[in-house]
Amino acid sequence: MRLPAGQWLRPTIAALVGGALVVFAAKAIGRWHYDPTIWPLAGWYVPPDFGDFYRAAEAVLRGDNPYQADLSREWLGFVYPPLLAWLMTPLTLLPVTTAVSVWAALTLLFVVAALWVLDVRDWRCYPLALLSPFARETLEFGAIDGLLLLTVALTWRYRDAPARAAASSGLTIALKLFLWPLALWLALSGRVRTALLTCAAGAGFVLVPWALIGFQGLGGYRQLLGDVANQEDGSYSLVALAEQLDVATTFARNLSVGVAALLVFLSFRAARDSRYDRRVRDRRSFTLAIAAALALTPVVWNHYLLLLFVPVAIARPRLSGLWVLPFAANALYLFDWYGPKPNGLAPRVAMAAIAVVTIVLSIEAQVRPRSNALRPLWHRLGKGRFWRTAAGGLAIAAVVTVGFVATPELLNDRPYNPLGRDTSHVRQPPGSGGGFGQQ
Repeated sequence: MRLPAGQWLRPTIAALVGGALVVFAAKAIGRWHYDPTIWPLAGWYVPPDFGDFYRAAEAVLRGDNPYQADLSREWLGFVYPPLLAWLMTPLTLLPVTTAVSVWAALTLLFVVAALWVLDVRDWRCYPLALLSPFARETLEFGAIDGLLLLTVALTWRYRDAPARAAASSGLTIALKLFLWPLALWLALSGRVRTALLTCAAGAGFVLVPWALIGFQGLGGYRQLLGDVANQEDGSYSLVALAEQLDVATTFARNLSVGVAALLVFLSFRAARDSRYDRRVRDRRSFTLAIAAALALTPVVWNHYLLLLFVPVAIARPRLSGLWVLPFAANALYLFDWYGPKPNGLAPRVAMAAIAVVTIVLSIEAQVRPRSNALRPLWHRLGKGRFWRTAAGGLAIAAVVTVGFVATPELLNDRPYNPLGRDTSHVRQPPGSGGGFGQQ
C-alpha cells in the first residue's frame, strides 16, 4: 500500500525512536550481561564484516582500491562489488563505535521492514524472526543479510511492476552475486521484460560504482571470488556437506550445480503449473529460486539463512508452525552445533535439515493457505504415486552419480573422483608387487 507523502513522517519518527531505544537498552543490558549481538548494538564491539565495510567505504571516498585495504593476506577483507562500499560511506561520517550501533539498529529495521513489505501484520512473527539465530548472527558479524532480506522482499512485492522489481532485484544481485537466480526466476515466470531490466540494473549497480574508483581491483576480482569459494569447507553449504562425506571438492561443486539446476527446473515447472492460480504459482516458483541460489553458492554462512523467512512469510503471513522452524535452530546451541564455522558433519546435517524442511513445508503451505502444511505432506507419503515419483528420481540420481564416479576413473582424472582417492593408473615398477599403484 502506497502512503501519501505526509504519512511517511510517522513511520520515520517511529523507526528513529525505536532504534534509539534499542541502542540504549543494549547499553544498559550489556553492562551486566555479555551477548555477541548486544555489544554491536551498544557500540562496544566492531563486528568483522562491518569492519571490512567501513574500511572499504573510507577507501572509495579517497578514490583508493577497497580490496585488501590495510589487511594481511590471511584475511580476505572486503569481497563485494564496490556498490556496498559506496552505500556505507555515510556511516564514515560517524565515529566507528557510533557507526556500529547505527548499522546494527538499521539491520533490525531492515528485518522489520522486510516482514512488513511481505504483508506480515501479526506482531508475534516479528520476535521469532528477530530472535532467530540467523538474525542474531547477522548482528554479531555486522553482515548485510538484513538488507538482503528487504531487497528480496521488495522484489517479491513489486514483481508485477517492471521498473521497481528490476531496481530491487538488480540491487540484490549487485550486493550478493549468488542471488542471480532471482533474475532467472523473473524470466521463467513470464516476466521477460522485467528480467532484462534486472540484468541492466544489476550491471549498472556493479559497473557504475566501480567506474567511480577507476575500476581498481577489477582485474583481480575473479581471483578474489575464487578465494571466497575456497572457504566452503568452513561453511554450511551443500558443497561443505558433501566434503564432510569424503567427497572430492570438484565433485561436490558439480553436485551443488546439479541440485541448483534441478531446483531451477522445478521453479520453471511451478511457474507454469496450470493447476493453480498465478499467485500460488509465483509463490512456489519464487521459493524454489531462493532455494536454488542457496544450493548453488559454495559458501553458506548461518546468516544467509535469514532469507528463509521470505518463503515463510509468503506462505503464512500470520503465526503458524512454519515460523517456529527457523527459530528452532536456536536449539543447536544446546549441542554446541551452532557457530560461524561448524565442526564436523552433525551441525551441517542439522542446518541443512532445517533449511530443507522449511522450504518444503513453505511450498506445501502456499498451496493450502488455511491448512496445516505437514498434514497433506504426511498424507502424500502414503500414496503410491509419491513413491513411484521418488523411485524415478532416485534412479535418475543414481545414473548421474555413476556417471560422475565412473567417467573420471576411465579418464584417469583424479580431481573429479568423488571418493577423494588416488585413481592414477600408473603401473608399479617391476618387482614391486604388481598391479596398479596405490598412494
